[in-house]
Amino acid sequence: MQTGGRHLARLLKEYGMTHLFTLSGGHIMEIYEGCADVDVPVIDFRHEQAAGFAAEAAARLTRKIGVCAVTAGPGVLNVVTAVANAWRSQTPMIVIGGQAAQPTIGKGALQEMDHVAIMQPITRWATRITKPSEIMDVVARAFQAATSEVPGPVFLEVPMDVLFDQVPDKPLFIDDEIKPYDAHHAAIKAAAELLREAQRPVLLLGSQVLFSEVAPEIRGIVETLGIPTFTNGMARGALGAEHPLLFIHSRRKALSEADVVILAGVPLDFRLNYGESISAQAKLIRVDRDAAELRRNRPGDVSEWTDPGVFLAALAKVAPEPAHGWKPWKDLLRQEEAAREARIAAEAANSTRPVNPLRLCQEVNKLLTPQSIVIGDGGDIVGTAAYTIRPRGLGQWLDAGPLGTLGAGAPYAIAAKLLRPDSDVWVIFGDGAFGLNGMEYDTAVRFNLPFVGVVGNDAAWMQIKRAQMPFYGRAIATELLPSRYDKMVEALGGWGAWVEDTADLPGALQAARNSQKPALVNVRISETDFRKGSISM
Repeated sequence: MQTGGRHLARLLKEYGMTHLFTLSGGHIMEIYEGCADVDVPVIDFRHEQAAGFAAEAAARLTRKIGVCAVTAGPGVLNVVTAVANAWRSQTPMIVIGGQAAQPTIGKGALQEMDHVAIMQPITRWATRITKPSEIMDVVARAFQAATSEVPGPVFLEVPMDVLFDQVPDKPLFIDDEIKPYDAHHAAIKAAAELLREAQRPVLLLGSQVLFSEVAPEIRGIVETLGIPTFTNGMARGALGAEHPLLFIHSRRKALSEADVVILAGVPLDFRLNYGESISAQAKLIRVDRDAAELRRNRPGDVSEWTDPGVFLAALAKVAPEPAHGWKPWKDLLRQEEAAREARIAAEAANSTRPVNPLRLCQEVNKLLTPQSIVIGDGGDIVGTAAYTIRPRGLGQWLDAGPLGTLGAGAPYAIAAKLLRPDSDVWVIFGDGAFGLNGMEYDTAVRFNLPFVGVVGNDAAWMQIKRAQMPFYGRAIATELLPSRYDKMVEALGGWGAWVEDTADLPGALQAARNSQKPALVNVRISETDFRKGSISM
């Protein structure tokens, strides 16, 4: 016999939980004891939102599932943002929420709330476990809901009586087989025919490829297809840093002139102007794990509800690159890439004091290794980083995704260092974003998890200020101070540096990496017009 809490911890480990991310709470203490019994480290944060972000990052880094546990009431409410972020970014995770003992529910128990009702709109499934004997079946269903079809978060409310009551030991049955998504022959044939006739094809590779069963082979699949490729979200790094099929700066031109566009797990949302960025004459091949997405904003000439990676693998077998290899089209796009690269290089080269944000990102990019993990947490500075920092592999770029959430940087970094201890981990912070979860440097120090944070400090919420100034002629609620966040990190036991001059930047970045402490390089950056007019709303 064992308690429900210990049984739950044992089951979650069998399903792939490597760490339990949490902020301590009385309602969930028995789960901690269960984790200790089965040697699952418990990583406690300073805010439940950070614990949720870390669980999301763990899922992305392992391509399995992340787990966090939070106490009732405000604990569950604090993790809502992280759950919503996983919902929009299609990341599988299980969130356990505490609850008062069931005999006291409705009587005004401490931190009592209807958590399930709050979580239902932003999860694949939300439920309460009402007795210990349900735990095994509910966890099996939760794992299936989180990982099948469209991945996403699941919420399990577990009252205290369920966690502390006894449950008989049962043998575990874990069905961890990845269910294949069959690409229908008709769709493959139709897509192949469009490519054979295409003169200007484009492939957009989206976040869903990270959780594809063919994710490790995605680079070879793209090479076989031979199509100019743009990556976004969790697909960044899929082709490495420098690849002849990888294009970054010419997307606007490519989409406006393409005759065939493959959207592989890429939604037609605000990032593509709801489909208006793509030529009206272009044929669309839409492939997505979300059936609803295939009907949103613009229909596909070919639409397939399936794993985009599996579809591309099947397509690559029947639609080899034509003899001309679309060379004129690629050359045209490369000219556009080269021109934009030259403009970026010229602007970055003029960096003096304060530091140009392009130059800041270039200096970070120079230090990346094949194992480096890069995290973006901010608005304007992360938009700049997307053009200049090139992750070296799939799963080595983490950002919050289409919800536009801030504050994920430090929690993502902590999870990354736990799961990839041999990788150097870098976080590009906006100074506004740093303020949300900067206290998690305390967590990194307590667990001895070194990473390098780099703050682009322009003393403003620059993404919003860019819109305010031309529209209103003034900035309201977007001014910050050039605060010494590095001193805060030093006070918490980390390593910090303040940089105002470009000449001092390379040395500071090297010293931060060499410190083997949670480090922060706080860089005073200038305002530039590089991302003028780039705000999305």
